[in-house]
Amino acid sequence: MRRTITIIIFATAALLAGCRGRTALDPTPFPTIGPTVTQQGAGPVVLTVTELMSAPGLYRDALIQVTGLLRKQPLVVCDSDYHPSPAAWGLAEEGVLALAGGFGQQVRSLLPDDLTMTVEGRWRRWQGLVGCGKQAVEQEVWYLETSRILSPSPITQVTLTPASGIEIVAVTPTQDLALTLESEIVPTPSLEETLTTPEPTTDLVTLASPTPDLSELNPTSTPTLPTTGTLPSGTGTALTPPPGLTVTPSLGLTSTPGGSPSPTASGTPPTPTATTPSGATGQIVEKGDLYDEMLNDFLITSLGGGVIDSWDLEIFEGDSLYVYVLAPNQADIILSVLKDGQPIVNRQNTSPAGAPEFINNPPLSGEGTYEIQVLTVGGASTEYALTFYTDPEFAIIFPGIITSGSPRSAVQMPEGAYHYWFFVGSSGDEVTMTLTPLADEDPGLYLYGPDGEDIDSVDDGFEGEEEILTATLEMNGLYAIGIEEFNSGTLQYNLELTIE
Repeated sequence: MRRTITIIIFATAALLAGCRGRTALDPTPFPTIGPTVTQQGAGPVVLTVTELMSAPGLYRDALIQVTGLLRKQPLVVCDSDYHPSPAAWGLAEEGVLALAGGFGQQVRSLLPDDLTMTVEGRWRRWQGLVGCGKQAVEQEVWYLETSRILSPSPITQVTLTPASGIEIVAVTPTQDLALTLESEIVPTPSLEETLTTPEPTTDLVTLASPTPDLSELNPTSTPTLPTTGTLPSGTGTALTPPPGLTVTPSLGLTSTPGGSPSPTASGTPPTPTATTPSGATGQIVEKGDLYDEMLNDFLITSLGGGVIDSWDLEIFEGDSLYVYVLAPNQADIILSVLKDGQPIVNRQNTSPAGAPEFINNPPLSGEGTYEIQVLTVGGASTEYALTFYTDPEFAIIFPGIITSGSPRSAVQMPEGAYHYWFFVGSSGDEVTMTLTPLADEDPGLYLYGPDGEDIDSVDDGFEGEEEILTATLEMNGLYAIGIEEFNSGTLQYNLELTIE
């Protein structure tokens, strides 16, 4: 017994010594679960649309965050090979548009135009063919390669609440917008009066116009409605709407105790109206008929400060419409196309200052007189060049501005097309233009003055040989360099301009 007690005492002492030794050691840390701290400067650059488009090259490939109003780009349907632009939608602010790509299916099918969105992604510059088959044209596109949609968030669960107070739950990409469902209308728990209804015969109802209206609901309640569907009887159980449905209807509901609710589709979709961007006075200057005013394939004219130039254009049955407008670097062009005062293209501003603004075959409202409106961001005055064509087999294309000492290389010109480059010249300038075909093509080279008159041209070389044109300028203003292929074939070329 004594030996046992002794052993227990020694064991206890050893255990206590071990515990004292362990307390002197640092404890083993457990993993800490919590937010990860982002290092300063690692987040996106937060910009307005105006800030971004005023200096697009400054933010090239940068991670940025932008907020604006959703603008979906027109869908293009081709009979031949389609060359898509990387940008299917954009964000607008006061007449300025920043293009964006990514999430195209969700944005186009789930979200309405003019919805305020905040997105994040990389700002990219892309250059390539855009359009259908042989009529595709070379374009430079600055756009946001969207990686995240911050607002509305998440996009597949966004709930829009109009003034009526009805919640509209957006659909998920896998659901059909034409779905109908069976559900019930019930009062909220705060409603003192209990509605009871007999078993009715349920009629299929499709709800189809915007802006829900519950002003006629009696007794007073705040129902949460599904988006589309049949409306059978309901008793006082709180309704949880099925997730993932969009609503487009404008409806009035009437209800009497003891009866079944009767949904009635009503309302007329609103008529869009053109608005004048900030900085323009809204004064419209009638410029005349484009067919009468164009001396050649294009015209060069001046836009006054704070005004809108308006051009008339007659469109005939079967015509398409393509419009180019280009101004020097300090002016950022905004384009609209209207018929009978209704916008077909409303305040398009997809290119940065100094790049051509291009309207690419929008859906037209039949034959008749159309109006093309030209203005600038901030109402700046400027010279500008304008052209249009209605047959894509004979395209008139403005590739852009060319400057002295900055040659353009490997430019593609489609079959049957004409290219017109522009530069700013001064009286007394000695200019030299060198056009070099990259295959066995036979190009012609032309120079036009600020008044649109043909100054000089050259087509001296054989197929595959360069053409050189020199001239002394006699006026200040915007000059044009015209390029054609003698056999109306495709042409790939280099172009260089020198001004001394």
